Amino acid sequence: MRVTSTAGMCLSQSIPTAARRRRWKRKTMLVLTDVSGAKQLSVLTRRCCLLAPCRRRMKRPRHRHTTINAVEWESAKEKCEDDENLRSNTGELHKEENKTEPPSQNLEEKVNNSTLKKSRTLIEQANGSEEKEEGIEQQCLNTGLFTINGGLNGESFEDFVDTASSGVDARLCFTAINTGNEQSIVLMSPSQKLTFRGRCQVTCLYGSVQVFGFTIREGQPAHHLYSLPTHAALSIEALPHCKPGLTKREMKMEVKSVLRHHVAAASRHTLMKEVTSSSSVLLLEHLDGPETLFLSNFSDYKEIFASHSKGMISGKVAFNECAALASIGVVVLPDDQGMNMSESWTATVQELVKTCLEDDNGYPVILTCGGKNVGKSTFNRHLMNSLLNHIPCVEFLELDVGQTEFSPPGCMALNLVTKPIFSPPYMHQCEPRKMVYYGNVLCDQHPDRYMDIVRYLFAEYKKEAPLIINTMGWFKGFGLSVLIDLIRLLAPTHVVQLVATRGSQDSVLLTADFVQTAAGWQTKGKHQIQQKPADLKLSSNSSSSDEEVQMHVGLQGHKFMCIHSEFPGVEDGRCSKSRSNVLRDLALLGSFSHLQSLDICHSLSLHSMLPYQVPFNAVVLHVLHCDVTPTHILYAVNASLVGLCRIPGGVKSHADGPVLLSQSPICDCFGVGIIRGINLERRLYYILTPIPVAKLKQVNCLLVGAVTIPHSVFRNQAGVTGEVPYLTSDYSFTLSGAGKIKSCNPLRRREHPKAVS
Repeated sequence: MRVTSTAGMCLSQSIPTAARRRRWKRKTMLVLTDVSGAKQLSVLTRRCCLLAPCRRRMKRPRHRHTTINAVEWESAKEKCEDDENLRSNTGELHKEENKTEPPSQNLEEKVNNSTLKKSRTLIEQANGSEEKEEGIEQQCLNTGLFTINGGLNGESFEDFVDTASSGVDARLCFTAINTGNEQSIVLMSPSQKLTFRGRCQVTCLYGSVQVFGFTIREGQPAHHLYSLPTHAALSIEALPHCKPGLTKREMKMEVKSVLRHHVAAASRHTLMKEVTSSSSVLLLEHLDGPETLFLSNFSDYKEIFASHSKGMISGKVAFNECAALASIGVVVLPDDQGMNMSESWTATVQELVKTCLEDDNGYPVILTCGGKNVGKSTFNRHLMNSLLNHIPCVEFLELDVGQTEFSPPGCMALNLVTKPIFSPPYMHQCEPRKMVYYGNVLCDQHPDRYMDIVRYLFAEYKKEAPLIINTMGWFKGFGLSVLIDLIRLLAPTHVVQLVATRGSQDSVLLTADFVQTAAGWQTKGKHQIQQKPADLKLSSNSSSSDEEVQMHVGLQGHKFMCIHSEFPGVEDGRCSKSRSNVLRDLALLGSFSHLQSLDICHSLSLHSMLPYQVPFNAVVLHVLHCDVTPTHILYAVNASLVGLCRIPGGVKSHADGPVLLSQSPICDCFGVGIIRGINLERRLYYILTPIPVAKLKQVNCLLVGAVTIPHSVFRNQAGVTGEVPYLTSDYSFTLSGAGKIKSCNPLRRREHPKAVS
């Protein structure tokens, strides 16, 4: 007996051509045919699962326009494999019966076997094969000209898929339409990705998508996305979603209702054909913020925000989709140019999120470490975005003074993160919870002061949210000793170490055993190796400082997690890897971009902004990185970057000259500023800073460090007639002392002998 339905009546032997072309009712109708054997039953059952019933009151064109879902084809493959196993198991039972069958039945079996082979070709046709011969009657109703998520009738499948990919693994494209007013509507199905360069404002109108670990859902406010060439390209990936209580038909009608509200009727036809119950609808808008307007004013960084559509596009992407997104400043890239995370990366993030949600002993303290350019900052941003999917906030302790995340270079800060991060550090400079101005991009000159600042900031952590600690990329020699002291001082629950794939053999793994036995800068290692009784007695008599004992208290060992960094997109030539000094200058200028007014359409230069006037006797001065003669202090301060801080006790001096501080303080810092001029007659400092006036009134200390003003600030002084301030062209390097000063910073020797590991 053979069982089939109207959805499966596709064999020309059982259903005439005229019956297949007319409108079919949605009601299921069974057709019973006397066919012996389980083989014929499995053939028709499989063919039924691949087909879909036609809709009522829908005109049937000559060539059906069907959208094939990759998930359905995968399930069809599994069904085929199950049927193959069923036939193999039942083949031996009917072996003798098949031998005695009449010739007519053998002929019918051959016909069914040929039909089986034709049904297998359906999966191969989903990868892009088309029937080019016209006039041939198709045996299956869903074969013909396919449209892969955004293609138009008459266009080949290869025009929408990157030529480097082939088979079922090829990623499918999305559908985008420009609606005017610098806006575009993007329709995506689950597992589809949009990797791009540029900047845009994204609003999820229906469904849900994931960007850099954070899930953007329907009803959330708009998010700003900056996929700039200094960092890895961002990718928008559609996620499967469902609404309880709604059928697939009702969800599909909701998607169409959203499109009717945002897309004009003339442009709606292409999107309507691609709508499914699992579709996600995005609204992409052109984005121009104060940071973009301010930084693009500098000629050195203008190329970062320019959209190079011809240079960035590679592979074959539909022209209509590229044009719709290019109109808002978005350039589509192949998926292989995005950030591809390794398996260890994904597993580590999932485990940390699970620990944060299920651990009853409090929130975890996660310390991220590794060498230079291994992805520490990228991992921290992805981890914070993943945690913000489940909890309202995450705390972030910045201990990398050279490559900061939320604060200007040379600062160490504790930040409270409440929003996802979709931009490089120079685009999301924000006000910290607590910050100290260290005044240098390395900790080699004053390591003791560096450790004191770490204690000062860590004391502010109240253990009300997970804490992520970012460390420096100095992973050898003195930097490794300081890192060991940090682990002993902060006692993290998890230590995540990122190791480059090429240099993994030369890296030291900071396991709990290694940290306990290795020697740091201020601490000795605990020897847990089995030694002789005489050695144990000798070690018990040896004295250790109170500071070392305090550091070891509470250190019960951490959980070590190693990640192998793999970034094919970053290593690509199209993704320019900026040097660390360029990123520092961008981060510093990003903090001053808050001076750019939103009401002014054109960008403003720093020399055209109005500074604050600060009297000499209202603040104290101190130079952190070197000793300066009091008579030359004003020369060192003029045209310098200063940290605007507050020391306890205030300033008590009535002298006419500048008030100097004898020691380097550890105090709160509200931000940075530029002393653009000094008036000796009126005893005033002219300071340019983005700090609000309410906090600027609390500043009573100016700290000068080794972090300098970017050279582009001096060169970008448009509109100045005559001699440009602080710049000269009449300069000779042949004069004695006219060259660049090379600082010699010898490291101090360790105060105790190196521990034997």
